[in-house]
Amino acid sequence: MEIIDLLLFGAVAGVILFRLWSVLGTRTGHEAPPAEAEPRRTPNAPASAAGQPPVIAPRPLPNYPAAAARGLADIAGVDRSFDPEAFMAGAAAAHERVIEAFAAGDRQELRMILGDEVYAAFDGAIAAREAKGLTATTVFVKEATPQLISAALKGRIAEIDVRYESELIQYSRNAAGETVEGSESAVNRVTDRWTWVRDTRAADPNWKLADTDYGD
Repeated sequence: MEIIDLLLFGAVAGVILFRLWSVLGTRTGHEAPPAEAEPRRTPNAPASAAGQPPVIAPRPLPNYPAAAARGLADIAGVDRSFDPEAFMAGAAAAHERVIEAFAAGDRQELRMILGDEVYAAFDGAIAAREAKGLTATTVFVKEATPQLISAALKGRIAEIDVRYESELIQYSRNAAGETVEGSESAVNRVTDRWTWVRDTRAADPNWKLADTDYGD
């Protein structure tokens, strides 16, 4: 029985080795690289001069004002990773992060999002609040979809203005827990216009809040 088992084991091992050799044994490390796939053309994109890739028109941006279209195109021209839709999604999330971080006095969070001048202003306001022994609370009741107002490329700096409309409950309490500023029930409609900037040649892909304005 032991001899039969050894023979069966040897036969199975031989089959496995043969299959491995058939897959790997013929590759010497000097094979020609696989042929590159031919670039796909966008439907209806005509080919240009012989030997040149077809010219593909940029996607239309129907949700953005015409005045911003040139600026968006200029930014995309120097930063191929720029996507207006992804930017607006990030700008919406960043708006809520900034407001909540300011209320919580989270300087570390603000430092990652704000430009130097805006951070200095926010830091000063937080310090004044702390000196009074106050704690702030902000509750988002409703937030409209942000609107891209304008876009421009100024040298190497991309600059985009975004308008935000929010409904917020904001109030502050003293050390005794008494509400001394704002209201815990009143809902305020707040309109902000924020300017986001990014150095298109920098390795850091994050945008910074460079200016804030209140109202329309």
